[in-house]
Amino acid sequence: MKSKFLLFAGIFFILIILFVPLDFFGNLQFVVTQFLFEGLTKMFLSIYDRENVRIDFSSDSISLFLLMMICMLLSAIFTLMIRDKNKKILHFLKEIVALYLAFVLIKYGFDKIFKAQFYLPEPNILYTRFGNLDKDILYWSTMGTSTVFSVFLGITETLTGFLLICKRTRTVGLLFSVGIFTHVLAVNLGFDISVKLFSFVLLLMTVFLLQNEWQLLYDFFILKKRTKLETENLSRTEKHPFFVALKTLFTGLCILAVFRPYLNVSNFNDDTFRRPFLHGAFKSLDKNSAVKYVFFHRDSYIILMDENDRFSDFHYTADSSGKSLILEDYNGVKKNVYFFYQKKDSLLTLNFDGNILKTKQQNWKKMNALKPAFHLFIEDVK
Repeated sequence: MKSKFLLFAGIFFILIILFVPLDFFGNLQFVVTQFLFEGLTKMFLSIYDRENVRIDFSSDSISLFLLMMICMLLSAIFTLMIRDKNKKILHFLKEIVALYLAFVLIKYGFDKIFKAQFYLPEPNILYTRFGNLDKDILYWSTMGTSTVFSVFLGITETLTGFLLICKRTRTVGLLFSVGIFTHVLAVNLGFDISVKLFSFVLLLMTVFLLQNEWQLLYDFFILKKRTKLETENLSRTEKHPFFVALKTLFTGLCILAVFRPYLNVSNFNDDTFRRPFLHGAFKSLDKNSAVKYVFFHRDSYIILMDENDRFSDFHYTADSSGKSLILEDYNGVKKNVYFFYQKKDSLLTLNFDGNILKTKQQNWKKMNALKPAFHLFIEDVK
């Protein structure tokens, strides 16, 4: 019974690896998942009487939850179909799950090292009142202000990922992974970050891979017994040069997939990476204006803050003349806004259908949250 349950868990995790789309695997995984499961998912979704249900299998969506239920059902069917060589099949399933966890940890580790995950807060976030921020944005932005902490987390995750690749260090890597994924799950639950389900599955994968060591760890840490971890001997298949080459190729391709986005744009520190023209915060010079600040987001959004700290945002593109911006709202309505920027005085003038708004660029990187402050002694704090 135990071996059947472990086989079921192993098959379930393999299906999750194959069909739960991750953006850093490109669009192919999503296309395959959509082709195979979209119809079945829509059929189940018809049970729910609610609008705007997403069918993109994104984090914590109903479609992702249903996809996992389908994977559980398929896992049960495959488990009943497999009668012999459970141990051998389970061994290879665990190897694939371990390499997947290693890749996820290395990927997210380097994202933190290069400040791509916990990135520098955008100007509109920095000028928003603390109490007006959602908890997830508040957490993300706070983490983004500390390069040291982000790099520390990234190095920890990256080293843990490499420990999982080698069998001799895998148990140590899995123990670190339990701590990492437990912390990630707690953060996602506590700050309502929408990767709760995925992070929970990653934690379950780690527990699954440690199933042979739990009793030994309990005896050692709780019962204070003398124990010895047995290193699993490599099978004849695993010693074969073809298998070794295949595993090496897979590891190399995964590492290449991790570094490729950074190599393409030569961005190894997102804090210092170039921002678009006009990126930043601009304060209105007209005290009677309804607009207090104008923010230009790095993802080509212009954000207007009024005197009551309410926001209006539009996606924008610069026209070919370089003298006007084409603003588009969420209904697809477009309008031209002419602008004139005086670099010498950092003055920006915007013409909203005859309504002239004069603004001055603010040095948002000098705000307290972004100061590289470190105090060894409390007396040094001012």
